[in-house]
Amino acid sequence: MPENEKRLQFLLDMLKETGVSKRELARRMEMSYQNMFVYFQRDDMKMSQAEVMASKLGYELNFSLNGNKRKQKADKLVMELEGIVGDNAKLQRLAFLQIAMKLNGIERKALAQQLELNYTGVNRWFRVDDIAISYLFKIAELYGLKLCISSKKTGRAKFGEISSNEVTKESE
Repeated sequence: MPENEKRLQFLLDMLKETGVSKRELARRMEMSYQNMFVYFQRDDMKMSQAEVMASKLGYELNFSLNGNKRKQKADKLVMELEGIVGDNAKLQRLAFLQIAMKLNGIERKALAQQLELNYTGVNRWFRVDDIAISYLFKIAELYGLKLCISSKKTGRAKFGEISSNEVTKESE
């Protein structure tokens, strides 16, 4: 990821697109502006928090992590999983990460070592079904994968007008 590129650019783009300020988003999220400021200052937050913010802006987020050659396999595996899970249930938040790890032969223990984390920390991501977005970028970089964060307008924004443009953020 280039140094001047922001990990949370997809959220900044949504704010710009909707005309909503960080202060207004903080108010709607029922958090202090200082807490909102810290997220953007650190350029990091948990996936779950990003999903809530996006939904407050009328968007749904989708994360994928893949290599060029493995994208079709990953897409097929996701469709198979969705067929098994059914229309009424949503896949776990980190299903895309589990699929990418399986397709690329990445073991949790090796991943923990590469990220200089303890093994229980990596296991905790899957237990609580959440991860900091910065780790997704690190995983993509370590294993030569592409992190795609796309958003789709849901039309259920809590405030502001939203155009029909789709925002996509990719790391290389």
